[in-house]
Amino acid sequence: MPSSPSITSFRARGRTPLLFTVNMGLEDVVVDEFRARAAGAGLDVTDTDDAPFDLQSYALVEVDAGPSDALAVARQMGSVHHVLAPLYTFTLSADGEAALRTIRDTMKGLDVAAMEAAETFRASSVRQGTHDFTSVDVQTWAGGTLDARYEASVDLEDYDVEVRVDVRDDRCLVSVQHTREALSRRQLEGYQPRAALKANVAHALLRLAHLDAPPDTLLDPFCGSGTILLEAAPLWPGTQCYGNDWNEDAVAGARKNVEAAGLSDQITIRKGDAWQLAERFEDVTADLIVTNPPFGVRMASSMDFYPFYRRVLGQMAEVLRPGGLVVMLVLRQGPFNTVLDESDQFASRHVRAIEIGGLYPYVFVLERR
Repeated sequence: MPSSPSITSFRARGRTPLLFTVNMGLEDVVVDEFRARAAGAGLDVTDTDDAPFDLQSYALVEVDAGPSDALAVARQMGSVHHVLAPLYTFTLSADGEAALRTIRDTMKGLDVAAMEAAETFRASSVRQGTHDFTSVDVQTWAGGTLDARYEASVDLEDYDVEVRVDVRDDRCLVSVQHTREALSRRQLEGYQPRAALKANVAHALLRLAHLDAPPDTLLDPFCGSGTILLEAAPLWPGTQCYGNDWNEDAVAGARKNVEAAGLSDQITIRKGDAWQLAERFEDVTADLIVTNPPFGVRMASSMDFYPFYRRVLGQMAEVLRPGGLVVMLVLRQGPFNTVLDESDQFASRHVRAIEIGGLYPYVFVLERR
């Protein structure tokens, strides 16, 4: 008979632990953002972990404040998907139905305080790794335990409490989800092309510039629906933002999105080919360029990326001031590195891989020489 798993509780006396879900590779950005926002609210962050229990795509913070004050800050976060109250974590020593039984039997002994007053609930699960069961199986077995223990009925739509039972490889994480709609879905109204960048990734790209002060001028040469600019404007209210795109529908859609957000005085969208960026923006000198080129994330192609990246960087260099920065998503790291090695215009300051929709592009932070 298998032994009972070792259970770790997240309870901390007088402190509030919060867990954020995030794109892999951006966990430390989430921690830094929460620290900054908490400091602005006068809250003391006592501990952080950008890989809790060696789990990717999660970030953990502990705040010396009550849940309401901590959550008020958490709900302002720009770089995350969901905000969770972590409760317990334990390991699974088997797979298949044996693992599901471990989840069921372990949860029988776990107190989920939020369930005490709930009339309705739902159990959800995100499963990552190779298993002989699905996330729906986890939801069914965990939900059955909650249903039997607490006097609450299952309601997948109109629920009082959502209990998440996530499984990553051999670890199970039990939490209560505070956000019904992912915070990253805040820009879904208006024009949204299929390959639009998620708002939380756009927000994280802006923070990865690690600026000491907001830029005077920001440019996105491949602005699409304007996601990056729409994230930058409230983050840096004094920054003048410019977007560019060759596609008429994108330009029209981005302008509508900007107008709907009430940011027309701060964000200007122009139509033009990135190959003539310097000519199109001869009246602009940018301090910061943040962009997701169309071939940088979604459009895996047999095209020759070397001349594409060489020309893009050449045009960026002409509109960016010396010492200015570029934060750019790059899918093809090899040809991009070749261009950088041959260029005397940019120095690479930071590189990291992130996960976006099952793809793993690189974020490059470059400084104009």
